[in-house]
Amino acid sequence: MSELPKEARDLDRGILAFIQKGADHHDIEEFNNLALRTFEFQYNHIPLYQRYCQRRGITPQELSSWDQIPPLPTDVFKSTELFTLPSHIARTFMTSGTTMPNEKGRVHYDEGGLRLMDATIFAAASAFLVPDGVKTLILIIAPPPGIAPHMVMAYGMDRLKDCFGLPQSHFLVGRKGFQVKDLVNELHTSEEKGIPVTICGGSFGFVNFFDYCRKKRLKFQLPRGSRCLDAGGFKGKSREVGRGEFLDYCEEFLMITRNFCINLLGMTEIASQFYDNTLRNFTRGVDAPSFKVNPPWTRTLVVNPETLEPLPPGEIGLLRHFDLANRGHICAIQTDDLGKMVEGGFEIYGRARESEAKGCSLTIDEMTRAMEE
Repeated sequence: MSELPKEARDLDRGILAFIQKGADHHDIEEFNNLALRTFEFQYNHIPLYQRYCQRRGITPQELSSWDQIPPLPTDVFKSTELFTLPSHIARTFMTSGTTMPNEKGRVHYDEGGLRLMDATIFAAASAFLVPDGVKTLILIIAPPPGIAPHMVMAYGMDRLKDCFGLPQSHFLVGRKGFQVKDLVNELHTSEEKGIPVTICGGSFGFVNFFDYCRKKRLKFQLPRGSRCLDAGGFKGKSREVGRGEFLDYCEEFLMITRNFCINLLGMTEIASQFYDNTLRNFTRGVDAPSFKVNPPWTRTLVVNPETLEPLPPGEIGLLRHFDLANRGHICAIQTDDLGKMVEGGFEIYGRARESEAKGCSLTIDEMTRAMEE
């Protein structure tokens, strides 16, 4: 595959350097500069996005702040291709299709975009998953990339395994399904040898394992330093499990306390990840409520579901994310997740009903009309 254009390589260098500063800097001016450069790049290289912006009277020359960048809703990825460099596609991930299983979105990455995603995975996990620097055996309740090449969770968990896991770390979902007995054996070995583990996977995968433990009357006392990382929630699942109930299960069946249980918000449409501040606060001796934290290369706004206008902190609306690592597709993503801003981050409450997210539907209508021009 040919080398990326110089414009993309130069932009990637700036974004990569910004991400590699880690999670503790607050360079507002440089974020704004990089966000506007990224928007201009996407405006110039995605004709459909350019037409959409022009319909709204928006051009890069008129913007002065990252929060003026026109967002696109996640559902748009189900109906069209939005990628800056179509001849350089190196990897394609597909959305889960939880609301409409037969309609999955496609998000493309070139080699530079994958390097940016890798950098976000390392920087965010260093700050929020392993702020104590403990090396653990990482056990993943998900299929590996070889089985699920289009699942962004599989890609991300594989990077976590390689960057932070002991050599024996591995996936536990194979072609025949969840290898639950292997997980049980690994946890018994962890108890016997005092090797801390990190159990990673989708939130409901944990619940299925806890149900198995209850049925088999299994309980573990995992070594100090063990932790749980659950990704997502329970959208579209057969039963709801509250966060408090989930944390009770972690302590009951694994002897992993709340301080070592971290939830991760990841989306196929967004290269970066949003972690709970739980373990980071604990290792720093900070007594504060748990919420999702924006790493410095991202921003989040809460907007009115009907008008998509920003709401003040504390009011519940739809979450809109901005991510510099999204250089290859769209840096401003409008979700249909409900949440609110709090001091230092945001909280998420689940997905809005289709009838509530009227603003997203209007945006999709505009995009459709832009496609017809």
